[in-house]
Amino acid sequence: MHIPKLSLYIITQNEERRLPLMLESVKDLVDEIVVGDSGSTDGTEDIVRRYGGRFLHHDWESVGHQVKWAEEQCSHRWVLRLDADEVLSPELREEIKEIRKSGAKDAYYIKIATMVIGKAKPNPWVKYFNLIRLYNRDAYTMAGTIGHDDVVPVKPGVSAGQLKKLVHHYSHISISQLLQKHNIQTDRLVERALIVGKTYSPWRMVGAMSLNFFKRFILHRFFLYGFWGFIYSIELAHFRFLKFSKFYEAQQLEKYESIKVKGVL
Repeated sequence: MHIPKLSLYIITQNEERRLPLMLESVKDLVDEIVVGDSGSTDGTEDIVRRYGGRFLHHDWESVGHQVKWAEEQCSHRWVLRLDADEVLSPELREEIKEIRKSGAKDAYYIKIATMVIGKAKPNPWVKYFNLIRLYNRDAYTMAGTIGHDDVVPVKPGVSAGQLKKLVHHYSHISISQLLQKHNIQTDRLVERALIVGKTYSPWRMVGAMSLNFFKRFILHRFFLYGFWGFIYSIELAHFRFLKFSKFYEAQQLEKYESIKVKGVL
């Protein structure tokens, strides 16, 4: 399916360190760059404008709402969605160029591989994410639900293909940055769970660290990255523990406040 015009959309907040590498990778590949920003105070806006992008402010509600809003600002029906820390590999750039000329699907899954400090390329044996990131909005769209950034079909009979080459995911700036990011993300996940009425057993806290470490380090084969793989696996385990422990905390605080209101304490 021919792609005459292609819009890239991104959501950002204080991404001046990683954004240039990502925008450089899409230069001359897309026809429009749309950035939905939730309140950057660094040089993010200047970088976007330097690459000819549209920098648009939108207050944060959830990741689902943010990506949906950014998608809706695009001028073209075909869109590519990337995060600020995701970079198209040269091979993927060429693959997308070919898809633009002679693609046969309504959407395409793209493999997203974690990049590790000191490695020029991701290890092909380490597990990667595989998500629809290139799509025709007449066939697929962002769901726009609280806390989720899923692409869903808008009509029956649509089809999605698979791109073979990789997006390189540069998630790591520093361990301190990761801790700050996880604190914010888990706060938002707990808030979403409370809003939609989702519940987690407190027992989820108990195995969160060991099970998630095992999942990433062994099953996802992050052990192939040595000590960085160990760090990334601990990081995931800690993230999961934070999520469940904060949910338990929120439940207990709500119960405690209820008791106080009733005059028991």
